[in-house]
Amino acid sequence: MRRLLILLLSSTVLCGLHVSAEINYLQLYLIGDATPAGWNENLPEEMTPIGNDCFLWDGWLGCGELKFLNVRGDWSSSIVTSSQGLEFEDGGRYDLFYRNGTDNKFINTVPGVVRIIVSLRDMKVNFRRPVLSFTGPAALGWTLDSTIPVFADNDGVVKWEGQLRQGELKILDGSGRDWAPCYNAPFEGDVLSQGGHQMVYNTSDHDSSGNFIDFKYMVPKSGRYNLEFLRGDNDRFYAVHADITAEPSLAGAFSSAPGRYLVALDRQARSVHFCPVPSRLYIGETASEAAEIANVSPGVFSSRMPLRKNTAYKLSYNPAAWEHSVISPNADTDISGGETHNLAPLDAGSYSVDADGVYVVSADFSGPHPSLQAKLVAVTSNEALPEADVTVKARAGRIEVHGAYSRVAVCNIAGILVSDTAPCSVEAGIYIVKVDNNTFKISVK
Repeated sequence: MRRLLILLLSSTVLCGLHVSAEINYLQLYLIGDATPAGWNENLPEEMTPIGNDCFLWDGWLGCGELKFLNVRGDWSSSIVTSSQGLEFEDGGRYDLFYRNGTDNKFINTVPGVVRIIVSLRDMKVNFRRPVLSFTGPAALGWTLDSTIPVFADNDGVVKWEGQLRQGELKILDGSGRDWAPCYNAPFEGDVLSQGGHQMVYNTSDHDSSGNFIDFKYMVPKSGRYNLEFLRGDNDRFYAVHADITAEPSLAGAFSSAPGRYLVALDRQARSVHFCPVPSRLYIGETASEAAEIANVSPGVFSSRMPLRKNTAYKLSYNPAAWEHSVISPNADTDISGGETHNLAPLDAGSYSVDADGVYVVSADFSGPHPSLQAKLVAVTSNEALPEADVTVKARAGRIEVHGAYSRVAVCNIAGILVSDTAPCSVEAGIYIVKVDNNTFKISVK
């Protein structure tokens, strides 16, 4: 009996290891209609790895649902919560489940900035809302739409480190959805110099006597500031201690081979995606069926090729490393409707056309604004479209269509319908023959 029990326990351990091994501990994404991208599985919010299999995301959440993806574009990698419609609380810590057969999502009921910290090691998530927010010229300008959030840590300690510019700084209480309540300087023009400074809690910019009291701090110079905020017994802040270092230099921070590059930022400029301007270019759904677009001059590509409706195309400059060489739009884009400049060096949305047919696909990276388009063209009578075994021929004053098809339309050069059947007798001239979604141009003598 003891031996049997040991075998059962060993089996359980092995099964547990098998499930956890499916998780990719190198990446994690946030998705949902509460997020800036909505339910776009190809362009979810990428979370930042912070070590120990933990990930962090700071950003604006609207009202709505959210969950996590372990692999971008793969709904089967969903990481969900314990129950459907779970409204998270500020400071709340919740269990997460990977591929547990449910689609239970969190709910955000209060729009605003939220910090989300996920540990894939113990499958926990923590939600935090700001305790303070910065605005003013020293931060991101006088706007409530883009304040700088300040969060408390697990022990309630409130510290912030980051870049400030020279100018006025106003410190708002909480998520900064209004100008008051706030924390003011004790007097007008108080310079946020090295050391400690008093903080005054205010609910209005004037006191009961009508005197102006909305005093801001003056940041003396651009640089990197380490600010620690001290709380009193009433849980309000009474002081801030400033530690200032020199403004960082970007000299030598980036290096690459000389040349021209295609660069894109994510929605909140947290990460930069770039690739060299291609010397070879391909288009396709996947690497296995990608077709090369001919290079006609430096940075310019153009080829005539068949494209299909309802197909998600992407560009690539190296199909052998498809996942790392994709160029795509940040949202699905119809390139048969005109030129698009939405080309980014990341695997996000897709390009499409509105009808099956032969297109001239052109991409131009030679100027400051790369472009891509696909123009539908008519094929000659002796050409058959790949994957569409149909040919059109002119013989003895008749137009014949050979192959499998459902509909046919024969029009003269003025676009007037001559016949909707084939074969058909016509006078000498130029005709456009549309067979299903394929278009042919034919001369009848």
